Amino acid sequence: MLVGVGGQGVLTASEIIAQACRHEGYDVKKSEVHGMAQRGGSVISHVRYAEAGRVHAPVPAQGQVDILVGFELLETLRALGWLKVEGTAVVNMLLVTPPLAAGGAVPNRDEAVARIRQHVQRLVSVKGEELAHRVGNIRTANTTVVGATAALMPVSVDSWQQAVAEVVPSGTGQINWQAFELGRDMTLNREANSK
Repeated sequence: MLVGVGGQGVLTASEIIAQACRHEGYDVKKSEVHGMAQRGGSVISHVRYAEAGRVHAPVPAQGQVDILVGFELLETLRALGWLKVEGTAVVNMLLVTPPLAAGGAVPNRDEAVARIRQHVQRLVSVKGEELAHRVGNIRTANTTVVGATAALMPVSVDSWQQAVAEVVPSGTGQINWQAFELGRDMTLNREANSK
């Protein structure tokens, strides 16, 4: 399950994941909800993949998501009920305060992270915007988060590379691939160091 707000590239990210899984030979189903996304509203996408003939619906039951990919902290908090107890949350450490809640009771970044940590056994934190700055294009922040997620999935590098090239805007394939690799390497290094 991927969650974020409009303008973060959540739908592009879900399409990259879906295409990579297809290239790997999986049966894939995808669902999207993006009502007020153009105005910074919630964006949700589900991608389910399995062996051929094993995926019957794109949306799992609540509490059955294996990997929750949050592009923003508040949307991640709202979606925690979808994640399995033993699931993994890959979370971009960005807080986007909703315009109508600027003076309200919205948790700050540290409070949001603390709440997420209370509910998640396995958290992969990503500084997507910081990684995107390294490649010189802030618009690749979503691709860094996909890369961080890719390190947790049984999909080959070739399938990911092909999917990124097919989905991202023309002329941005190389820089998006660099961003993807930064996110993937970050997760791989963290996983190796935790063993």
